[in-house]
Amino acid sequence: MSVSQDARELERRLNLAYLTAFAIVLVTFAVAVHLAFTLDFRHEERVRLDVLSAQALAAYDMHDGQLHIDTDGPELSDSHLEGAAWYSPSGRLLAHAGTLPDLERSPVAGAERHTARFWSRDVPSAHGYVRVAVVTARDAHSLARDDLGLGIGLLIALIAASFGGRYLASRAIVRIVASMRTLRDFTADAAHELRGPLTALRSNADASLRDGSALPEAHRHRLDTIGATARDMTRTVEDLLLIARAETPLERELFAVDLDERIAKAAEARRALATHKGVALQSQPCGRARVYGDPSEIDRILGNLIDNAIRFTPAGGQVDVRCTPERGGFAVRVRDTGVGIPGEDLAKIFERFWRGDPVRRQDTGSGLGLAIVRALVRRHGGEVNARSTPGRGSEFAVWLPAQPPRPQLR
Repeated sequence: MSVSQDARELERRLNLAYLTAFAIVLVTFAVAVHLAFTLDFRHEERVRLDVLSAQALAAYDMHDGQLHIDTDGPELSDSHLEGAAWYSPSGRLLAHAGTLPDLERSPVAGAERHTARFWSRDVPSAHGYVRVAVVTARDAHSLARDDLGLGIGLLIALIAASFGGRYLASRAIVRIVASMRTLRDFTADAAHELRGPLTALRSNADASLRDGSALPEAHRHRLDTIGATARDMTRTVEDLLLIARAETPLERELFAVDLDERIAKAAEARRALATHKGVALQSQPCGRARVYGDPSEIDRILGNLIDNAIRFTPAGGQVDVRCTPERGGFAVRVRDTGVGIPGEDLAKIFERFWRGDPVRRQDTGSGLGLAIVRALVRRHGGEVNARSTPGRGSEFAVWLPAQPPRPQLR
């Protein structure tokens, strides 16, 4: 399935969300299984120590007034893995059977020790002390083997989940893409149908103003308001049509565009506006910068960014337009010393009809300028981003590739 850039990004995020959720569930399950096995092994070791302790305590035998120790009393499952030792009340080793750690260490009543290899316990008795021990290396080996199996299973499950998540994401995105295309087509159709009535409304209002010299001032004011409103609505309709058109491929509209010339033209066209507002406007070309695309759309990209910078820069401020070679293309940066944009709003500034703080909401624009910039930049295979410091200004950076953009499958 071929989708637009926004839809592909949404599909990627959905796939990542599916994979992340599945990974969390699997890792939680694997950790729970590991803990369950570990606790089970530890429980079995403690139970085995209890059994060995009881058997070792029962191995004492008084015969003819002499204390004898039956070293065969404890039923060791494996003399290399288990052991028992008997000590005098003074801590002297009397006898031992099987494998034991620290035979020379004096016993301590009730002491339990757990090392990397042994789990041992010292038990006081009427005749001294008994030490029993279990080798835990076999349990560690079993745990390692189980963990390896869990790890391999987890890896296989994650690989399967990545394919499953991709499939689910692609299926989920089908309806979203269809809705996006339907909305785009509706926007384009509605905007196209509105152009005619709006043009007629504006023309009639202008004609009435020209021919109605004897009209009362109040009527003339109403007609003037109707004409101005119709012009604003026509501009918004044209912007919506431009955004809808930006979703279509660019292959048939490719021209070699002199970027330096377009920058100089865009800056010169707005120099009077900047001068009127008391803003210094400067531009710096790249030097033999050429990209491929639609010249009028590149003009619109540059014009919208410069207009925005001038609009939100107070008198005495400055707007700089600079072009530099970058990453196999050219980056155009429009920097101003204006009011700036709060950090929480930077992610929203390219959305349609969005305006930020009250300073920006007082602007009379339609809220489509930066949305148009993003749509047209993407259409040319480029990128646009912004950074800003409230009260100190903003910088918008547009990167355009030097090579023609790749065809976009629809």
